[in-house]
Amino acid sequence: MRIILASASQRRRELMEKLNIKYEVLAYDHEEIFDSNKTIYDQCMDVSYQKGKVVFNDIIDDVIVISCDTIVALDGIIYGKPKDNEDAFNMIKKLQGRTHEVITALTVFSRVNGISNVEQTYEKALVTVDTMSDKEIREWVDTGEALGKAGSYGIQDSFGKFVLKIEGDYYSIVGLPLNKLYNILKKIEVYDELR
Repeated sequence: MRIILASASQRRRELMEKLNIKYEVLAYDHEEIFDSNKTIYDQCMDVSYQKGKVVFNDIIDDVIVISCDTIVALDGIIYGKPKDNEDAFNMIKKLQGRTHEVITALTVFSRVNGISNVEQTYEKALVTVDTMSDKEIREWVDTGEALGKAGSYGIQDSFGKFVLKIEGDYYSIVGLPLNKLYNILKKIEVYDELR
């Protein structure tokens, strides 16, 4: 059976390797649409669902499609991927010296023996960023690592030196809640044949 990661994220690919299963990557460009009438958790799960659904709908055979979305939230405001360096600077300026939430939604679409199913869940963690000077923020942004990442940072990047504390699942902060994914795959009862 094919297992597909519906994400172009290098970080998620690296985490998938930890599961020791054969998988392929198939990700389509997708506009992330947030509905402000929903909770931030539901918004994150909606985007994760949308990313995976377009891939799942494209395949007629038995398949498992894994999709995720990660958002950073502070004071009820979602901090997505920055538009440019100035946007990244402003995001980090707001996050520094404070504790924010990182939410990663996980959606697993499956079609086994022609029967389709979808499982959705999310994991959240708290990240406390140390106080940073404008110079430190600018130096971080100038590395180019801030672009393409929710909240303008990756905890596994050199930004890690500014992370004072985390509470919760580290892997969900990186972008893929491994334990939850593993348990969903076991529930589908095909984990052994994917190895």
